This record gives sequence, structure tokens and C-alpha cells, in this order.
Amino acid sequence: MTSLLNVVRTCLVLGALLAATLAVAALFGFAFGALDLLNHAQIFLFPGTLLGLVILALALRGQARRVALIYSFVGLAASANVMVPELISGMQVRPAPPSSGTVTMMTHNLFGMNYEMAKVTAAIAAEDPDIIVLQEYFGEQATDLHPRLLADYPFFTRCRGGKRANLGLYSRIPFEQVQDGACPNNAYVTDRTGHILARFQPDGYGAFSVLTTHMDWPLPVERQRAQLVGLSAVVAEVEGPLIVAGDFNSTPWSYALRDFVSSNGLVRETVNLVTYPLRWFYFGAWQDTIPFLPLDHVMTRGGVVVHELHAGRRTASDHLPVVFTFSVQPSSPLPD
Repeated sequence: MTSLLNVVRTCLVLGALLAATLAVAALFGFAFGALDLLNHAQIFLFPGTLLGLVILALALRGQARRVALIYSFVGLAASANVMVPELISGMQVRPAPPSSGTVTMMTHNLFGMNYEMAKVTAAIAAEDPDIIVLQEYFGEQATDLHPRLLADYPFFTRCRGGKRANLGLYSRIPFEQVQDGACPNNAYVTDRTGHILARFQPDGYGAFSVLTTHMDWPLPVERQRAQLVGLSAVVAEVEGPLIVAGDFNSTPWSYALRDFVSSNGLVRETVNLVTYPLRWFYFGAWQDTIPFLPLDHVMTRGGVVVHELHAGRRTASDHLPVVFTFSVQPSSPLPD
């Protein structure tokens, strides 16, 4: 029995030290892209290093305990440096909406293997958004969903491209699509990603632009980073209020996404909002799971004020929808 307890204690100590090591390594993700992959696991590293600190305090004695606690505390501090500001920013109260001029928008990754468009339609009806942007909007989904939406959303566009370039935008508000070659109409193109960039000019309040996209997974590292650089070039050309919404396949804890947000002067509105995965393939079938990763993001710039944001109801997708209400502040007059 004593031998078994020693084995368990040793495993717990090694696990605590491993958590601290991974947290410290993630700190250097700004210099080494491969290490930035560890930041996507911060939702586990933060509680893991905290628990590890307790384990080391109880399991070790003497000099080994002191050294291990210092090492574990460094790991906890490294992880807290990422997670604590995120947790605090999620507590901020959003500004109250104006009496008029608000717009509700939904972004949703439909999941390419989701054929239950009635559930998607029900989720949309429950939120009653003015604008909808869709990712993984393949032909099978569009054949069913498009007729369901057309009566309420007469203004629409769709991208038919590579793996992640299948996108859609539906709106009650007229818009002008910016045709910059990134919204293909050919499923055989080689580009893996695309985007829709649309300009809205509603009656009675300010104009704004909406950009929706779907990024690749962060592995291989350079592929997603190159996609973010390319998207930054597009964002840099957009003037006036802007909303960027979609599935970035990146957590907000990664240097890659943090750099994209800061370098483009964006504000990430989706804070502490996990949206993925709702389904996972294991034991030979797709099984329901509890989401733990925030991959679907809403970002704003230039006078867009988000008054409320939440996750929508479940559909048969592996992502939750994100729904938010915003207004556009009037432009400040130019100085004389």
C-alpha cells in the first residue's frame, strides 16, 4: 500500500511540474510559433498550475519542496499573465443601447456535417438577428437553409470555394459587397480560406462594414499566421466602422490572435465565451460534448459599440452561434 501511495505521489508531483513547464514554455510563444500552440491550452494550464502548487506543497518536504514551489509559482504566474486579464475584462459592464439605431447580428459555423437546418432556422428565429454570417456553409446546407431564410433576409451573398472558403451573409439591411477576389464562386479553387466584406448604409444611422471569414487550424503554425497577415492587409484598407466576425480557429490566449487584434486596432468583444466543441468524433460516432474553447470571435473598430453579446442556442453544429447587438457612433466632426 505504501509503494502504491509513493507511485501516486510521484505521478502527481511530475504532473504538477509538467504543467508549470508547459506554462513557462507558452510564455515564449511570441518568439517560437510552435510554443504558441501551448497557449491554446491555457484554459487547462491555469487551473493545472494552481492545482500543481497545492500538490507540491502537500507532497514534498524540505529543500525539494521550496525549489518545486518556486518553479510551480513561476508557471502559475506565466499562465495568470494571460488568463487573469481575460477574466477581469469579462466583468466589465457594457454600455446601454440607445433608444434607436441598434442592429443585432449572429455569426455561426454550421459544421460541414450538419444537415439539420431546421435547428439552425429555429436558433436564428429565436434571436431574430438583422444580419447573419455563416461559416462552413456548403452546398448541402445552402440547398436547405437558403429557402428558409430568403423571405426574412432578402439581401444575401455566398462564397463557394476551398475547404474554409464556404461562407454566407444574409441581411434585412441592404449592403454592397466589396468584390476583392476573396469570395470565390468555384468549389475547385485552391484557396483554403476566403472572406466576405460588405458595406452597409442603413437609413437613419451610420454606415459600417462587416467582414466574415474562417481561418485554418493553428497547426501547421505558419499557415494560419500567413492567413492572419493576409487578413490584416484587407482590414487595413477598410475605412470607417468595422465588424470582423467568424470562426478564427484560434483562442484569444495565443500570441497570433492577440497580435492580429492589436496590430489592426480592433477590440475583441468575445471575452470568456466558449463556443467549441459541441460535438466530437469518438467511439466510432459523433458524440455531444461540453464546449471549452473560444474559437468564434467578434471584433470591432471605429465607433462600433457592442451593447450585449451572448452564445445562441445549440444547433446540430459543433459550434455555438454568437449573437450581439451593436450601434454605430456618429462620426466626430472634423476640426476647422
